[in-house]
Amino acid sequence: MLTLGPSDVHLWFCRTQHLGDEAVAAASLSLSVEERSRRDRFHFAADRRDFAIAHDLLRRTLSRYTGVSPADWQFTKNKYGKPSIDSRDPHLAAISFSLSHTRGLVACGVTLAEALGVDVERADRSLSATQIAERYFSEQEAASLRRQSDEPRRVRFTELWTLKEAFWKAVGVGLSGSLASASFQVEERRTIRFDPPPGFEPAAWHFSLFDLDGNARLGVAVHDSKEPHFTLHEHDPGAA
Repeated sequence: MLTLGPSDVHLWFCRTQHLGDEAVAAASLSLSVEERSRRDRFHFAADRRDFAIAHDLLRRTLSRYTGVSPADWQFTKNKYGKPSIDSRDPHLAAISFSLSHTRGLVACGVTLAEALGVDVERADRSLSATQIAERYFSEQEAASLRRQSDEPRRVRFTELWTLKEAFWKAVGVGLSGSLASASFQVEERRTIRFDPPPGFEPAAWHFSLFDLDGNARLGVAVHDSKEPHFTLHEHDPGAA
């Protein structure tokens, strides 16, 4: 069994493109009836695969730190859809987690900090980074993207997007929060500068970015009084 320290943020990810029907079927065994129903609503097999692997990854990750079986976890959601652990055990209920998946890649994080948000995105998606940034990002973010050539712009856009979504997921409102009101600058040596929305104290928020395979970024937001210690792990479904 693994241990979470007070300042630990453990991040787990899994590449899914190589996984076949057998791995997806095995992952689906731990899912709840409601999760299986949500999985089956996806039209494309790749999306059903990623959903199943992502939710199984979360359940197995939580089980790595507790004595609870992956299939026995129960969750509740707030009005914006943010999930939390549904348990009367205060030690279990104290675990914050976040889950994200994009085509071919899934990720989750766990911590004892007050709030956690995780987002994973691919930089090679067909998106108009400049147009989206001009409409939805802060002026400072949009201006920084305009100064870059195409390939660096796509990567930086992805980094900013993951940070924004991770922040609002940690807050608990997801993308119903304003993209422009939470502004980020990614500087040399991966220093992340945060200009928060009104009412948020920047000193209580901590962020990090991880390059998973050159074309994918994992963004993390943590709300806590302590400086977090991030650890990244890759999950192998065959070894689960």
